[in-house]
Amino acid sequence: MIIEFGRRLRESMKNEKVILETNGTISNWISTGLLKFSHRMIFQPSIFALFGEINPSSLENDFRLFDDSFHHFSAALPHWVYSWFFSQEMKARARLNSSWVINHHPLHESEYVQARKACMLSESNWLSEKDCGSLLTAFLWGSLGNTIPAVFWCLYYVLQDAKAMEKIKQEIDTYLPIVSLDNDADDGIIEEWTPEQLNSCVYLESAVNEMLRLAAASLITRKCSRETQIVLHDGRTLTLKPNETVAWFAAITHRDGNIFPDPNKFIFDRFVDKHAETIPGFVPFEGGKIIWNTSFSIQK
Repeated sequence: MIIEFGRRLRESMKNEKVILETNGTISNWISTGLLKFSHRMIFQPSIFALFGEINPSSLENDFRLFDDSFHHFSAALPHWVYSWFFSQEMKARARLNSSWVINHHPLHESEYVQARKACMLSESNWLSEKDCGSLLTAFLWGSLGNTIPAVFWCLYYVLQDAKAMEKIKQEIDTYLPIVSLDNDADDGIIEEWTPEQLNSCVYLESAVNEMLRLAAASLITRKCSRETQIVLHDGRTLTLKPNETVAWFAAITHRDGNIFPDPNKFIFDRFVDKHAETIPGFVPFEGGKIIWNTSFSIQK
């Protein structure tokens, strides 16, 4: 999927370049906010890479409405609260859910989404078409809702660090072939932007992980399966009973100076030559160590 994402991103950039040339504004600077820029880079290519030939603009406004109020939806408030205070957001979510029913199997749909749909359709005796639409909307948000802010924060930190910029640029020039927007013959070069090549960019990967350490605010909850005693740092003992809920706010350990020296500073090479997934206390995703879209999100 990451190769298809790269191809779609280049295609989007080429189209915008043609529009600017046609309008005669190619030499003029266009100013925008960093978050809006991040959304523009990620949204359309991600839609095409995952869901195939559907119209991203038909989803974008509803996605923005849904995304802006996602924390309200996840709060499981009484239904009347949503009806009274979030009627527009409810309509946006309903339109997103219905859009997947209209676009059953668009051209160039990713194998991952195809398999997901096939699994849901195979359970039609208890999973309705409406439920399938809701799950696909959740899948859409899961692939974009955190990735766009992550791109923003990554750019925010890296653009302020001249040394990080220099190191990461050198690395990209070394391992990822330059792709021109002017030469159609370069269409095949984007296929060389493989996960393996991306994994060679250790400073880039480290900067992404360092951004996640500083910006991620995951809250991980688990049920206690048996009585457990935890000795706290001050010597007190905390006893957990079976079926009690335990919550871990990972940002606390991410800012713990005993685990990460100088914890409030962005150090772009902090994770170089380290396996981030094995570092105690580093859990930037709410699903814990294993979550379906982690790899694709980081690669984007």
